[in-house]
Amino acid sequence: MNRGRRARDVGSNSAPPRGRVWRPAGDHAHRRSSPADMELNLGVNRIRIEETHNEETENDSLSPNKNSNSLRSEPQQPSSSNIGKSEETKGVAGFEDSVPAEDFTGAGRFDICVPQVGAPIMLRPSLLVKNREKRNAEKRSLEEHNWRILRPGMVLLKSYLSVSDQVKIVKLCRDLGLGVGGFYQPGFRDGAKLHLKMMCLGKNWDPETSEYGEHRPIDGAKPPRIPEEFCNLVAKALKDSHALISKNVKKNEVQENFPLMAPNICIVNFYTASGRLGLHQDRDESEESLRKGLPVVSFSIGDSAEFLYGDQRDIVKAEKVLLESGDILIFGGKSRHIFHGVPSILRDSAPKALLEESRLQPGRLNLTFREY
Repeated sequence: MNRGRRARDVGSNSAPPRGRVWRPAGDHAHRRSSPADMELNLGVNRIRIEETHNEETENDSLSPNKNSNSLRSEPQQPSSSNIGKSEETKGVAGFEDSVPAEDFTGAGRFDICVPQVGAPIMLRPSLLVKNREKRNAEKRSLEEHNWRILRPGMVLLKSYLSVSDQVKIVKLCRDLGLGVGGFYQPGFRDGAKLHLKMMCLGKNWDPETSEYGEHRPIDGAKPPRIPEEFCNLVAKALKDSHALISKNVKKNEVQENFPLMAPNICIVNFYTASGRLGLHQDRDESEESLRKGLPVVSFSIGDSAEFLYGDQRDIVKAEKVLLESGDILIFGGKSRHIFHGVPSILRDSAPKALLEESRLQPGRLNLTFREY
């Protein structure tokens, strides 16, 4: 009978239960152990020790009471509730890094780009295809028939910004937007919120008071500086617009109809698919700037948008134009005080090459430059 029980014990392949000490059935303490018994006991003990060690390791990695420094640190993507929070302010050119980022968590953080987690699994177009798309976009931007005068003092430069320029703008705005004075959702005193995310560069514009200032009231943050690359693009667009207008009016009238300006203010808005902006006028700059008719220069990047403009705050009477990614719209001189707005965003209309290189979120990124 003992011989049969022992045979069943030796032939069993079942593993011991986790966390328990497993012994062969029967009491072997009162007899000599055979070589087979010793080999079996060694194997069982080895299994038990390894499993107990693994179980303790797993528990340690999940235990909130363990020192986090003893664990292996792996990069993790921030959740929407703590984007931009860090113990130290990120050193991004264009904003003061002397103020800790956590001091401004009340303003919220918004990432205009889709965080990249791991290696991308989608198939990307070949380098040849991407270069062809870039060349075609740059070629279209140089075709003057894409540039047109919508009305006196209002010029639309279609496909003016190349894909590479758009990618650079997105990346710069993303870095600035996650820092001090970055993107937040503005609102009014009655609790109403604008249907967009906003960031001011140079000076802060407060939608509640319609006034400019050195710091924004919501958190006291100082707006980042306007990157030099942006200013260079604005200067180039104004110069090309002057050349276009000079073909239709006398040269001495170009400056009067379309004066030049050096931007020291930039309002960056990000519209999601449901974003919109009602008809309004940009009349909060200085009296001198408004009197001279210094123009507003608008960059469009990402999804296309319907743009309304007119002399009255009347949607029915307003004219409409489609602003696509890479377009620059300029209005100054006699058109400086037009009513304008964005009634809708065209979903999934952004160039694929732009989205692949910049990882821009679905929506429209709009930068409007002006001189205070």
